[in-house]
Amino acid sequence: MARVVKIDFDNIYEIKPVSDDFRNSNFDTILEDGSTVTLRVAISSESHELLQNVYNLAFGPTNKRGQVNDKAELSHKDYSKVFSTILYEALNYLMANSGHYIGIDGSDNARAYLYHRFIQKNFDYLDQYFNIYGIKYYVRISRFGKTQYENPFDFSDIMLQPDKIGKDTAINPAHMHNYFIFNLK
Repeated sequence: MARVVKIDFDNIYEIKPVSDDFRNSNFDTILEDGSTVTLRVAISSESHELLQNVYNLAFGPTNKRGQVNDKAELSHKDYSKVFSTILYEALNYLMANSGHYIGIDGSDNARAYLYHRFIQKNFDYLDQYFNIYGIKYYVRISRFGKTQYENPFDFSDIMLQPDKIGKDTAINPAHMHNYFIFNLK
C-alpha cells in the first residue's frame, strides 16, 4: 500500500456515475502491472444506526453480485489519484446532500493507521473542504451491531462521540481512530 499520498482534486480519474444521486460511481484505475480495474465508490442509502446523518462510503472493485469488495488488496500505479478520486466523489455527494456526513471505516488497524496518516499529510488541503472527525474503536461496534455484545465487553474502550481531527492530531496506537467522518466546511 502507498506510503505517500497527495490529495489533489485536479488530478483525478474520469468518474462514471452509476446513479444520479452521487451514491454510486465507478472509475478505472491503473495498477502497477499496467492493467486496469474498475473501482466503485458507494455511499450507503441509510444513515448509520448509531451515528445520525453519517453515511458510510465504501470503495473497491465489485464482486459478481455487484457489491464493493473493500478488503481487496490492489497495487495501484498512482495512489494519490485513486484517493483523490474517492474523496472528490465524497465531496460531490456532500455538496448535493447538505447536512450529511460521510464515514470511512478503517477496516483493520493497518488501514486505520494509513487513513489517519493520509489525513495528516494532506490536512491543509482537505481542511479547505471538510471538517474531519475520528472515532476510536468504532470498528468493533459496526462489525457486530449494537445488540450483539459478548460479556464482558469493555464499553469504556469505545468512543462514540466524534473527535475533531486537527493538523497536529497525534496517531496514538492505543487510542487510534478507526472510523473517519467528513462533512462540508
